[in-house]
Amino acid sequence: MVLGLALFNWDNKAGSILEVKYPEELEISPNLTNKIYMAHALREDYTSQELVEIDFNNQIILSLCDKSKVADIGYEILFIIFEEREKVKTYRLKSQLINFSKNLFQKSEVERKQHFLDSVGIFFEKETAKKILITGRAASGKTSIKKIIFEGTDPKELLYHPLEPTRGISPSVYSWLDIKLGVFDSSGQELSDILEDPDERDHILAFANTDIIIYLFDYPKWVSNSQLILEDIKRILEIINDKTCPIKLILFIHKIDLIGKDIREKKLKEIIDLIRSKKFELPIYHTSIFPNLIYTLYNAFYDILSGFSKEHTLIKKVLDSFLIDLPKTLVFVTNQKDSIIVQTMSKDFNTTIINHTHKLITQLNNTFDDMALNDRIKHLILSSAQNFNLIMIHLNYQKFGLKNLICISETLSSNKLIALNGQIKQKLKDVYYFPKRLT
Repeated sequence: MVLGLALFNWDNKAGSILEVKYPEELEISPNLTNKIYMAHALREDYTSQELVEIDFNNQIILSLCDKSKVADIGYEILFIIFEEREKVKTYRLKSQLINFSKNLFQKSEVERKQHFLDSVGIFFEKETAKKILITGRAASGKTSIKKIIFEGTDPKELLYHPLEPTRGISPSVYSWLDIKLGVFDSSGQELSDILEDPDERDHILAFANTDIIIYLFDYPKWVSNSQLILEDIKRILEIINDKTCPIKLILFIHKIDLIGKDIREKKLKEIIDLIRSKKFELPIYHTSIFPNLIYTLYNAFYDILSGFSKEHTLIKKVLDSFLIDLPKTLVFVTNQKDSIIVQTMSKDFNTTIINHTHKLITQLNNTFDDMALNDRIKHLILSSAQNFNLIMIHLNYQKFGLKNLICISETLSSNKLIALNGQIKQKLKDVYYFPKRLT
């Protein structure tokens, strides 16, 4: 976690002169400020903004100094202190510090302290913690879904190279906009133990403090044993009621690509009608990781997680507002792990190319990251002879952990797509700085 921020000046006679810090009780020793100053002073580049990372007493210090101004005003150094175990977030904190400094150093000395104290809260906002349990019978696709949605794994890779079965319960923690998600992937055997042995119900730690249980069943399993699935649903509901837990149960009908396209809608309606006939009034999504149906999986999770995240709702509202009248266009936003967190598309968009687009973006990300961080590009454009245009812009809106904005269209020219991306980026900036305007 972030422990504090501070701004100090360096006087060649007096040493460090603290201008402002937060929180007020933050302890800043002369040894620390001396070390930070020396880290900058020993570097001979006096032409640009300099960001330095320092280890100090089991803490990480990120310090920033605009070396191009040293000759005129001396050393002004802004730094942030965070726990060493949070080092995985260094990239995000660097981005936050750079953006924070740009606004801070534009202020006069009179205004600077108040601006610092008014704005420093972006580093300390607490994430809401939520727990999701993904469960279901063996080989239904639970782990693949977790990998695709939260870790950015290519769905096609999982189709050709299936994962080993999960043993027990596999927990993972992810940051998703303004929420921290604990995602628990259970094995089919674990579910059997819990549901089929009454004595195991007291050992139902997997359900403890859970906000959402996603019960996943695939179409082939339904065809071979729909009664087992209905019994599972019934028993999960009984456990929830027994424990008087405020848990929401959601059903996924998975692998719908295995239903013939001409009868898919009919078969799905039959399944849903049968479930409803058992008085199970539960949210039901039908999903697949197959390339031309992968959007069903993304849409299901966006819908589910939007109930937790105010930021998700605001960002989705922005994207939807721009696409409402546009034909054959897709827009999505990624986070720092390159996972897609919000996506929207025109109703007539060619869904068969979604997975190809996602894979292309993944391949471009590493190169794009290096270029964007060095301020050598504003956007990346790809155009085909068939008027397929793609544009990617580096957002770096640190409050939400937003990374890239990607717009794809089969009808808009590259110039119109550039203009669209610029408008969306500005609107997202309004979400970042002025969220009340969009509520």
